Formats: sequence, C-alpha cells, structure tokens
Amino acid sequence: MDKNLVSVVIPAYNSPDYTRKTIESVIAQTHRPIEIILSDDNSPISLKPLVDEKQPYCSPDLKIKYYRQKENLNYYFNLQFVLSEAVGKYVVLLDHDDWMIDQHYFADAINAMEEHPDCYLSIANTFMENTPETFLNFYYQNWHYVDGNIVMKKYLKTIVNPSRSAVMMRFDKLKELNYKQFFISKETGQKLNTMPDEGFVLIYLLASIGKIALSGRMVSIRGVPPDSLSRSAWGGGQKMFIPYFRLYQHFALSCCQDGVQTMILNLVMRYPCENIDFKILKYLGYNRTAIIFMVLSVIQFKLMWIISTPLKFMRKITVRILKKILL
Repeated sequence: MDKNLVSVVIPAYNSPDYTRKTIESVIAQTHRPIEIILSDDNSPISLKPLVDEKQPYCSPDLKIKYYRQKENLNYYFNLQFVLSEAVGKYVVLLDHDDWMIDQHYFADAINAMEEHPDCYLSIANTFMENTPETFLNFYYQNWHYVDGNIVMKKYLKTIVNPSRSAVMMRFDKLKELNYKQFFISKETGQKLNTMPDEGFVLIYLLASIGKIALSGRMVSIRGVPPDSLSRSAWGGGQKMFIPYFRLYQHFALSCCQDGVQTMILNLVMRYPCENIDFKILKYLGYNRTAIIFMVLSVIQFKLMWIISTPLKFMRKITVRILKKILL
C-alpha cells in the first residue's frame, strides 16, 4: 500500500454528465497518490467510454479502475463492491452525481488527521446543487478536533450530518475493525427483502475509537439530477435494524457506552420499525435483546403515528379555514 494513498470509491449508474464532473474533480485534487474505483452498476449505456476519456490524465500516482456489473446491484451492494476493491490508507465515498470543489481538500484532510495520531476521520461541508443549502450549519474554515464519542452521542445526524463526499476516513482502521461484518450480503438482502444504506456505519465505527477533525469549509457539491441517489430514501426502520443491532453488539463488547446508548436510541426511538419482522429476527438467531429492541421499536412507531395523525389532520383543517377566510 502506497503511503497516504486515497481510494475514491464511486458506485455509479447512468448520469454520465454528472459522473464526468465527479471524476474530473478528483483528478483536480492536489494530493497524490489517488486511486479512483468506479463500478458501473449495469447502466443501460456503459460508462466505460467516459472512463476511457479520462485515462490520458492518469499516471503512476493517479489510477482509474473501472468495473461493470453483470446485473444491477443497487447502491448499497455496489458500494460494498467498490470498497472491497480499495487498497488505500484513506477512503472517500463519492456518489456519482457529487463532485469536489476544493482542490486541496484531500491534502488538507490528511494533514489534519496526521497531526493527531488518534484522529481517524475528517468531516467538512457540502452545498446542495443550485441552492444555498448546506449540510453543516457551521462555517469556520480551520480544523477543529472533537471527541468522536461525544459527536456520535450528541451531534451526529443532527448538527453534524455530512454528505459522503465531504468525509475522509482511515480505511486501514476500518479494516482492523472488520467493517464488513456490519454489512449484509445481496443474498441476505434478497432473502429478508431489505436493502439498508451504509447508514453512517463506517463513521460510527471510527468515531468510537478516536477524534474527528471538523471543518465548515465547503469542499463538495451534492448533485440532484432527476434520478439522483440524493433523491432516494435510504435508511430507517427495518432497513437499518440489522446494521444498528450489530453495532450495538460491537459497542457492548468493546465497552463503548456512548456507542451502546446511541444505537439504543437509533433502534428504538430515531428509526423505529413499523412492524415485527420475523425474517430479521430469525436471521439474528432470535436474539433476546434484538426481540426486545424490535418490540419497543414497533410500540414507539405506533405511538408516533397516534400522536402525529391528529396533528396532521388539524393542520389541514386550519389551512382550509384560513384559505376561506383570507380569500
């Protein structure tokens, strides 16, 4: 493995115009070495000509690896594939419709992590395409180091809710943590009729063992074409029950209490299941704790529905009354 090699993994499907910008923005990074790993998820029209178009820009310290899937995997399983091909010390998950706008981000993020031996994760800011909307609500430009467990417990997915393109992770540490155990295979997904997303699983793992380098500087743009990944719903409820339960077990074994508490909140309160899923429980060996979590989760979902339904009804009535009065 080359020292400080960055693996940029791109699960791709269609959208060649966006993907062209994605690749070009990586090539423009000042850091070297970089490997770009693009997996064409059986697009109707192959993305290989696009990759071939960029091969002249390659060199010994900038490589593009192209793969085309024989059948459509969908995002979650295609992401697993590109990760399995990555060999860098660092990894960036870059969606095919996102692109970098800060040429120095890779270099600066690596420097920020190298300055603190216990920092395995850097997070920066992102614009949503054609809007002033940003993913983080703080904008300071320097790097600020925070305890990963505190961020995981109190701020992740709320104040700190980054786009994948603005996150750089220590891939060697993820391998040490055996990150693959927290994903499900395509065969299992088909059997259980579920397809999670990565659900910040990798971020949770690294946050639990060290510091996070945070910056509010804008380093990327989240593209939103009509068929964008950004427009799809990826997580929540049954979809994330298995990954989050496995994280709960991992944190319990490693005595990471902040991680345990965070996963309990995710499983029961934040992303409750709509109903008891016996296929998932069977897959988990009818684990007693898993059963308890799922039952409490369903109760929470029903309570939320009972509370929210009258409020939604009252809002509609209020809007109709106000329209009649005002018009």
